[in-house]
Amino acid sequence: MCMMIMKRSIPEAFRGSMTENESAKGFLEEIEQYFAKNEKSEASNLLSNLVSMKYKGKGNIREYIMEMSNLASKLKSLKLELSEDLLVHLVLISLPVHFGQFKVSYNTQKDKWSLNELISHCVQEEERQARDRTESAHLASSSQNKIKKRARDVAEKSSQQKKPKMQTEGFPCYFCKKTGHMKKECPKYAVWREKKGELLTLVCSEVNLDFVPMDTWWVDSGATTHISVSLQGCLWSRPPSKNEKFIYVGDGNKVAVEAIGTFKLQLKTGCHLDLFETFVVPSFRRNLISVPCLDKSGYSCSFGDNKFSLSQNSVLIGTGPLIDNLYMLDVISSHNEILQTSSRGTKRKFNENSATLWHKRLGHISKQRIQMLVSDGILEPLDLADFEVCIECIKGKRTNIKKLGANRAQDVLELIHTNICGPFPTASWNGHKYFITFIDDYSRYGYLFLINEKSQSLDVFKSFKAEVELQLGKKIKAVRSDRGGEYYGRYDGSGEQRPGPFALYLKECGIVPQYTMPGTPSMNGVAERRNRTLKDMVRSMLSHSSIPESLWGEALKTAVYILNRVPSKVVTKTPYELWTGKKPSIRHLHIWGCPAEARPYKPHEGKLDSKTVSCYFVGYPQYSRGYKFYNPTSRSFFETGNARFLEDIEFWGEGNIRNVVFEEEQVIDSDQVIIPITSPDIVMEQDNNEIPPPVPPVEQNQHPQEVPLRRSTRERRSAIPDDYVVFLQEHEDGIGLMEDDPINLAQAMRSSNSEQWNSAMKEEMKSMYDNDVWDVVECPEGVVPVGNKWIFKTKRDSKGKIERFRSRLVAQGFTQKEGIDYKETFSPVSAKDSFRTIMALVAHFDLELHQMDVKTAFLNGDIDETIYMVQPQNFVVGDPKKMVCKLKKSIYGLKQASRQWYHKFHKVISSYGFETNLVDDCVYHKFSGSKFIFLVLYVDDILLASSDIGLLHETKKLLTKNFEMKDLGDASFVLGIEILRNRSRGILKLSQKSYIDNVLSRFNMKDCNPANTPVAKGDKFSLAQCPTNNLERAEMQKIPYSSAIGSLMYAQVCTRPDIAFIVGVLGRYSKDPGMDHWKAVKRVMRYLKRTRDYMLTYQRSDSLEVIGYSDSDFAGCQDSMRSTFGYIFMLAGGAISWRSAKQRLIAPSTMAAEFIACYEASDHGLWLRNFVTGLRVVNNIERPLKIYCDNNAAVLYSNNNRSSTKSKFIDIKYLVVKERVQNGQISIEHIRTESMLADPLTKGLPPTAFYEHTAHMGVILDDTLV
Repeated sequence: MCMMIMKRSIPEAFRGSMTENESAKGFLEEIEQYFAKNEKSEASNLLSNLVSMKYKGKGNIREYIMEMSNLASKLKSLKLELSEDLLVHLVLISLPVHFGQFKVSYNTQKDKWSLNELISHCVQEEERQARDRTESAHLASSSQNKIKKRARDVAEKSSQQKKPKMQTEGFPCYFCKKTGHMKKECPKYAVWREKKGELLTLVCSEVNLDFVPMDTWWVDSGATTHISVSLQGCLWSRPPSKNEKFIYVGDGNKVAVEAIGTFKLQLKTGCHLDLFETFVVPSFRRNLISVPCLDKSGYSCSFGDNKFSLSQNSVLIGTGPLIDNLYMLDVISSHNEILQTSSRGTKRKFNENSATLWHKRLGHISKQRIQMLVSDGILEPLDLADFEVCIECIKGKRTNIKKLGANRAQDVLELIHTNICGPFPTASWNGHKYFITFIDDYSRYGYLFLINEKSQSLDVFKSFKAEVELQLGKKIKAVRSDRGGEYYGRYDGSGEQRPGPFALYLKECGIVPQYTMPGTPSMNGVAERRNRTLKDMVRSMLSHSSIPESLWGEALKTAVYILNRVPSKVVTKTPYELWTGKKPSIRHLHIWGCPAEARPYKPHEGKLDSKTVSCYFVGYPQYSRGYKFYNPTSRSFFETGNARFLEDIEFWGEGNIRNVVFEEEQVIDSDQVIIPITSPDIVMEQDNNEIPPPVPPVEQNQHPQEVPLRRSTRERRSAIPDDYVVFLQEHEDGIGLMEDDPINLAQAMRSSNSEQWNSAMKEEMKSMYDNDVWDVVECPEGVVPVGNKWIFKTKRDSKGKIERFRSRLVAQGFTQKEGIDYKETFSPVSAKDSFRTIMALVAHFDLELHQMDVKTAFLNGDIDETIYMVQPQNFVVGDPKKMVCKLKKSIYGLKQASRQWYHKFHKVISSYGFETNLVDDCVYHKFSGSKFIFLVLYVDDILLASSDIGLLHETKKLLTKNFEMKDLGDASFVLGIEILRNRSRGILKLSQKSYIDNVLSRFNMKDCNPANTPVAKGDKFSLAQCPTNNLERAEMQKIPYSSAIGSLMYAQVCTRPDIAFIVGVLGRYSKDPGMDHWKAVKRVMRYLKRTRDYMLTYQRSDSLEVIGYSDSDFAGCQDSMRSTFGYIFMLAGGAISWRSAKQRLIAPSTMAAEFIACYEASDHGLWLRNFVTGLRVVNNIERPLKIYCDNNAAVLYSNNNRSSTKSKFIDIKYLVVKERVQNGQISIEHIRTESMLADPLTKGLPPTAFYEHTAHMGVILDDTLV
């Protein structure tokens, strides 16, 4: 039995080699001899491992020394004993450089240490160094003599140590230079940190400060940021902020920061390294690259064998040697240095036999194809050793299919493959959106045509056929294509596909058509694969250049030109040689998109004119010997053979390599049969022979277990839907986050305020736990949980100073499906008109005005649906792939969250006697005798306006009783609007000065020249000013036009009716703006620069009455000939509501345009009247609402029943104005044009008239207001 068990427990191969034994004991002894180790060999290996061990500073040093001790114990068991002294020395030798002081202390303090003592001292030293790394800055800002003196002093101090353990008396304080304490215990350092707490502290390791070239870059593991000694090589820069102007180093010295910018380094490997947020410090002597910053950017660094390696995603990016105990990165040069050198005419040396250079010249073809060109003698022998990873190829190429063989044609024109690709999301510069290819099966020689529509396929085929048949003297025998309507024909009414023009033409010419079967594009694999190869090349070529994407057509033509001259695996020679019988020449090829200095033909060139034009190389002329160039200044093309190509210059923008996106199509390889496989993350070359394993098929009859929420079949959307709501209370300083706010968790954790953000996140999670928002459960099968993210916001006061840091956990509600995850949505947001009306009443009645904030308001709402959510980052319990949060209450980001919160709030506040307004559900009022209080709700912000302070505090108490509230006291800053009051004079003003400053700063208009008016009188805008071609359109896409319009729109909506007209007009062109439109936007910003201190003012008046003004221009829109109407309503001396918009129909006369404006004004005026009526504090609201109009004909038509020829074309719905006048609801009265307040809402005015009108609107400057 024992024999049988042993035989079955060993591998069959070993079992067969064993001799037969009758006893189990003999069999066991034979096995023992069989596996007996060679003690000499094992001892040699163990000793080699022990001697070669190096501690790299990672992990636990105690465990590292114990590991060495374990190896020594194993050697002892093999009769090779090492003394404890020798083992101690081996450990000390293996320690890294930063233990140098520790080794000195060992040599000077004690003759002999035990291993246990060594472990204790090493642990203490490692802990000390860890503390010092976070608190000290070892920056070598002194001379070399000072460094040597410091080292000598340390050695002398250490030699005086009498105790066996490490002590602090032997080391000087890095701050005050006195001994007896460390820097963290230094009282002077504590005082200095308290004074300079807001200033940035830089941590760098100590370096040798001998003279080094300014263009060298040194890797520093102790630096917390990148450092450059000059702006040389800087792509772009910005001035340092208040907290970035100085760097305080470890010795207390203050170092000035000149600028902060982005540097792009060209590495000798052929790759590039972007250094963002690099501090320019002229007083430094070396350019430093921070290892921690590289790590945060996704790079990995490795050190060893006196060299340094930099990798990204396991791909080698750069290397460098160890020089003077520092690693120097091998850099060719920085971007601007190359640019400046080339502009001076200095010729740089680069390797003409570089495989990487020819890889780019040949449109990013594979390494195998380059080797074939060398083998055929078309290219001279190349240095293939420098063929490194091409980032542009990684961006542009992917492989996800597998191919099998197919039959080949035996001669040219026997079989032509064709296919159409498109439409492309970006039209070419001349409007093309498709391209069609024709590929000869025998030679793989290809033709390409750019087309506007698929119906042009027959026309281009006729041109192709005529050319190739005449040139080759042979006839096309067969054409293979898919069964698309452009090739085979369209379906008729009976559902049958009838032959179309293309098919009939082939039949007429005797050409045999070969069509793919429906749904099997793999049968046309050659054309499908060629199109995919072309798109891959174009992506890589565009990614490598800074040329507009609208030039993809030129890149396509160049890609076809290159493919016809390079070999592939399916043909023995190049397509050009098989097609023409001649070997191609490729020595004239250059990198597509590279900068060039070309000399075009200028028949009238002046003697002092520049000989060359700075341009980009974009291709090879079809019928000429030369090159084609694109001039970005004139946005035109020209051809010439006289040019200098600057292929060693990379013209990059401020961002990283571009992602060029074409349409997503099924990818087919060149030969017939398809087997779907898993797509790797990064494919190095398009001809890679390694095929990943196939994906196991999914059983069709498998169904996931039924669960409350099915999400596995939800559709994926490419963009956030229109109904996704971003609440304004998250952006109280205006539209969007402040520029200094982190946009994700990683950015927050590496920012200077990481501790504050971390505390804010913990506070948010505490609110989640306190409110019992979710339970952590195992994710049911088939459920795809809703995602979430952290939103970071600095809450600022009216002066822009930070009040507190807030982190908000927000669910990604845009992934929810209606009817499954939610049923209804609603956001409790009061209208801006309501807010301003309340402010006018506060000024008139001198009401108490306070503000409160509901903490985590949405957590108060209960949800009816079952929703699972991913666990928040940094707060994960258990396995994040299995455990999810099952929501019990709503949180920010869910589509129904705001609605559930409003229901909860409404239920609570109504129970205390508050009633909603008739027309605004987010405005409440309550009366108690003669006392009253208004409550305005804006999501989680609450304004309280009351005639009695006691009633106000009573309301605060009941709110605090039911919700977690923050009492902000007197209202001073609400929704990005500053509230200023002078109660003795009965004045209240609304200001957006801080918001306007942020807008100006965001769009680099802070130092612009002020303008008198937002728009000049007589300025007209139209579609004729929009871009006329794709090149102009590409230039405009670089301008943040829509963002600027949105930012101006928020100011206009809140407090600035003076810019309503021009912002509305310019907003009409947001889809396709032109340069004239952008200049008009900047004029509005220049006007805001002039009037940033202007405020919307309300004041106590003798009579409280809502009065409206209505106006219209006539056919002011140049594109539609429609008129622009405007109205404004006044209360307590200031505007409470206004609007400027284009009318819905074309008015045939000025009377009709004015009458339509009266209709729009009366509609909104009645809403205002109902709102004020619901407040029950205005006595004379029962009188007809006055609306002033400056057109006599419109006033007369509104007030009587007579008709005229001018009124025949007015839509019947607008006649309701006459009915409202007759019923006494409104009163249309005439006013002189000079007194028409709505005039600036319909047209541009001269400065004098404009300021007079805006002053009457209440938009004024009052320096006396405190």
